[in-house]
Amino acid sequence: MTRPLRVLHLSSLYPPHIVGGAERSVSMLAEAQVAAGWDVAAACLTPGEEKEEERNGVSVFRMPHGNDFWLEDWTLHSQRAREWAKFKQQANFGIERRFGAVIDRFKPDIINTHSMVDISTRVWHAAKKRGVPIVHTLRDFDLLCAASSMYRESGPCSHRHLKCRVLTFTKQFDQKLVSAVTAVGNEVLQRHLDYGFFDHVPQDLRRVIWNTANVAGIDSDYVRPPRKGPVTFGYLGRISPEKGVDVLLKALRLLPPDGWRLLIAGSAPGDIAPFEEMAKGLPVTFLGFATPKALFEQIDMLVAPSLWAEPLGRTVLEAYQAHVPVIGSRSGGIAEIIADDEWLVTPGDVNALADRMAQVLREGLGRDGRNGSPAGRDRVVRRTTPEAVADGFARIYADVLERKPLESQI
Repeated sequence: MTRPLRVLHLSSLYPPHIVGGAERSVSMLAEAQVAAGWDVAAACLTPGEEKEEERNGVSVFRMPHGNDFWLEDWTLHSQRAREWAKFKQQANFGIERRFGAVIDRFKPDIINTHSMVDISTRVWHAAKKRGVPIVHTLRDFDLLCAASSMYRESGPCSHRHLKCRVLTFTKQFDQKLVSAVTAVGNEVLQRHLDYGFFDHVPQDLRRVIWNTANVAGIDSDYVRPPRKGPVTFGYLGRISPEKGVDVLLKALRLLPPDGWRLLIAGSAPGDIAPFEEMAKGLPVTFLGFATPKALFEQIDMLVAPSLWAEPLGRTVLEAYQAHVPVIGSRSGGIAEIIADDEWLVTPGDVNALADRMAQVLREGLGRDGRNGSPAGRDRVVRRTTPEAVADGFARIYADVLERKPLESQI
């Protein structure tokens, strides 16, 4: 192909509207592809009017969502209203038409869909009708789970519950329209395969491509400032039970009374008061919003105690970029990144987490002391540069497009 490749991304959100890590990752990928000389567009939902704009070289199409309510307003509605809205969402023909119009306007060679929370998989029909191949990137469990997390109040889900099967039943059929699948971690890919998703996709077109990790203010020659004072643990992310914040706070009660502190950066989707109550009397500071770099320069070690199987674990990638070691849960993408049993604990095991943190207090952070980098950092950084991630997607796009003429003959 002599002209630049034309790629259209689709994700629930796109910057500057940011709620989680998916939209950051999609924008980083899109901008890396622009830097490589490609023509790139991104489509996303908006609570407002239809809008087309350009952002850092990416053409952005913001489409009215057409659902019963906006994705950030779910908590304002009753459970019954949420379930009915999720069920109806599967047949959102309005978003299919709007995405079809974007395809007609941009005329992509390939479509890469990402996190589709609140986006009906009817959009895949719009692509298929126009003969544009689809690469889907798994960044969550939205195709399997109405809550996108395979997690409920009682803990991680060991199977797909009946309610989720009903509220996502059309996705089981629509996923057959996808030509190739990538995932941000091995476990999220395998979980979908275990439930019969993407078994039609050739094995060589099922690939794991990690996210780009790019921390503002931290480049290849970054040196972390020397640390003094008490050993400082840190937590970065959403303050909620599935993230294991309550487990972390319980573990603190088992540590020695002094010689350490904890900084928590992030916000709670609900009431933060219960977590503040759990931390009462402990050397814990809730910072609210803080940039990753600002937090990393104040801590010696990050703790990532998630209970749910995070598909990758962006905060761990960012910590490694900043030369900060991590104690993490032995599940999902967090374990895949750390890949060192010494720094992994069983999710939800308060005693094991406390023991590992106490070991840090007794023995220090390793042979390089408080300014050392985590083992395996170079391996992680090599896989998460914008160039490496963009190259991974370029390879799978090329393989899909090479097979397109064969598919059209079937």
